[in-house]
Amino acid sequence: MINGSIQQKKGNLYAVLSVPKAGGGYKTKWVSMKMKPTESKRKQKAKLDEIRIEYSNILSIESFEIKFCDYIKKWNEETKSEKSITTYDGYCHMINKYLYNYFDERGLTLAELRTADIESYYRYLQHDCNLSGNTALKHHQIIYTSLKYAVYNRVLKENPAEYVKRPKKSKANHDFYNANELKELMSVAKGDVLETAIYLTIWLGLRREEVLGLKWCNIDFEKHIIKICETVVRAKQDGKIVSMSRKRTKTETSNRVLYMTDVIEDYLLHIKYQQNKYQLICGNSYDINDYVCKNKLGEPVKPDYITHHFNALLKKNGLRHIKFHDLRHSCASYMLDNGYNLKQIQELLGHSNYNFTADVYTHVDIKSKQDMANKISNDLKAVY
Repeated sequence: MINGSIQQKKGNLYAVLSVPKAGGGYKTKWVSMKMKPTESKRKQKAKLDEIRIEYSNILSIESFEIKFCDYIKKWNEETKSEKSITTYDGYCHMINKYLYNYFDERGLTLAELRTADIESYYRYLQHDCNLSGNTALKHHQIIYTSLKYAVYNRVLKENPAEYVKRPKKSKANHDFYNANELKELMSVAKGDVLETAIYLTIWLGLRREEVLGLKWCNIDFEKHIIKICETVVRAKQDGKIVSMSRKRTKTETSNRVLYMTDVIEDYLLHIKYQQNKYQLICGNSYDINDYVCKNKLGEPVKPDYITHHFNALLKKNGLRHIKFHDLRHSCASYMLDNGYNLKQIQELLGHSNYNFTADVYTHVDIKSKQDMANKISNDLKAVY
């Protein structure tokens, strides 16, 4: 337990704690005992012991000298190289928009942070900010990991987030289109800048970042396969929102090979022909790159644009509002309705399964992949 003594200053009693410094040695920290010198020695001694126990988690004086909100910003920057660009960007957003202001108003230092303070923050997120349990869990991940870093660097003895009552994960509420709605969407999307992204997402159940990251070099017309192995994501760089290409997918199971049906192959060859035609028309103004989803000037479609423009496309044509990501769920729902089991659909979508570990995943044989791909692409055939 941390050493301490009782001192009197301006008519008040203080616990003077002897706290280690990171570079060696000790430094004193004065903590108000919130009692007058007139209290009995027994009560004074009991209060001192209470404070010593309360601060027994402290291994370094630095934890008294930095507010928790400032510490977590410092941690995010110090560990930036260990995170992906999108993870770092997401952490910055959550810290700057919610966490920093909340804890700054309370003035809590890293040493003063308690489990109850963290739980109060989670209640604030869900009740005052109306954030979902899933979003609150992301904040928990930030807080827990940052405090674990403090323990690792011997600033704190224990992680106060270790014992919190974690926010409950909320059940995802996905919407989806039925077959008729999908056909109508494909009809109104014809000729739109999002046409290719919409068609491929419906046929193959791709994520937004996967369909935008698809390149011609990952499409093998001889073997009739499409490799899902790259993504394009939204990130902030030098204060600006940019699109970042990554030579990896969301998870290991997301990196997958999909069968290309005759319908999909014909459509992609048509798109490739169209892009070559636009390149000839635009000349030097054409943006030469290997992406499949791009506009008539060859510019790749950006993640933010696909979200906003998709909403506008639905509204313009009087279609029921869903998110672009719901097209992926529409694909899965369609396959379920047509008798394919969850294991087959998991393989098609590259989904992680939280009920089983990765080593018990079963794989769909190529014939099943062909059947699934043929079913959806032939039933929902594009007109071009």
